[in-house]
Amino acid sequence: MSRAQRITTHAIASLRANRARALLMMLGPAAGVAMLSAVIVSADGARQQVMSLVAKHGLDMIMVRAGGESQVFAPRADRGLSVLFAEDALAIEAGIPGVAMVSPVQNQRGIEVVARDRSVVTRAFGVDSDWLMIRRWAVTEGEFIADSDVADANRTVLLGAKVARELFPEGGALGQTVRVNNDPYVVKGLFIEMGASAGGDDWDDRIVVPYTTATRRLFNRPSLEQIVIRVSDASRMLETAERVRALLRVRHQIGTGEADDFFVREPEDVEGAALDTSQTLWRMLVIVAVLAVAVGGFATANLMLAGVSQRTQEIGLRRAAGARAGDITRQFVIESLLVTMMGGLVGVVVGAGVALGLASLGYAASRVSWMPFAAALVASVAIGIMAALVPARRAAQLDPAVAVRSRPA
Repeated sequence: MSRAQRITTHAIASLRANRARALLMMLGPAAGVAMLSAVIVSADGARQQVMSLVAKHGLDMIMVRAGGESQVFAPRADRGLSVLFAEDALAIEAGIPGVAMVSPVQNQRGIEVVARDRSVVTRAFGVDSDWLMIRRWAVTEGEFIADSDVADANRTVLLGAKVARELFPEGGALGQTVRVNNDPYVVKGLFIEMGASAGGDDWDDRIVVPYTTATRRLFNRPSLEQIVIRVSDASRMLETAERVRALLRVRHQIGTGEADDFFVREPEDVEGAALDTSQTLWRMLVIVAVLAVAVGGFATANLMLAGVSQRTQEIGLRRAAGARAGDITRQFVIESLLVTMMGGLVGVVVGAGVALGLASLGYAASRVSWMPFAAALVASVAIGIMAALVPARRAAQLDPAVAVRSRPA
């Protein structure tokens, strides 16, 4: 048996003989790696979710919003800026090549919808007949808004999946009459489940009516919150967006050097802002996780230092039997690496399990990949080496004769 094999055998035997101490040494790294793994799994899942949401809601869509460039995502309260109108949407559709579809969009929060003895407060949208195709939605029952509904400002409404469940828990919503802010509307269709948008809004918690109905009846105002545009050639997205911007600047009589009173948002803006938000949170969580890993390593080092004083006779006997100071150092390093790697393995399983559990409950996204396991391996090795340096050196420096005669602490 080689010297390295003998040292490893002694390290394993020592850990088996002191299982309680080894378990305590594992707890610190396990907790730190569990937190680090949970952060990585959740962050990876959040990134994938952002990418899928951006793709789901259109990589060939341009959105024009009322307000300046800082307003990338829709705010929690309606801004009420009267700078976009249906005439702007018509001008974009008629005057810019490469535009396939355009829809004006109005929206307002705090709209009450009542069906029999049930009611919900939700968000209402007024849109054109092309809106469904632009936003890549679909109806699961009934039909979407028709051109005739827009032309006649009909009181027809489509319900989001969540609204439909709350108002009609037993089904049968299609064709029913509901009261929207006390006015009767006929349910023309039900939307499929869509989930949350890249900005965090619940797409299933809303209703949709013709924008002319919203303008004349429901909201009683002509201004729009946004205009959504579907381009015919996604490769010319930037060119089309610049043309939209130039046209609106002329229509809004914005002079050279003056700031836009609207924001032209492309899919890359949504993706970039969403990823920036998730990455900021990810960095904060990583800092916390790294601190937890460091604390775990510190706890392991303290336990190993305490173990040196408890194992002085063992160390003295090994030195008397011919073990070198370097052999003692290697043994302590190997013990530390074995313990911390076992703790890391336990930690990554626990961390991934916690992240997946939170995802199943709807509190976070998650995606398991090789990254948590690689991070756990690196963190465990780093903890093991750093935690072993001082205790191993102290053990190696013990005088063999004194160590053999000493009593265990």
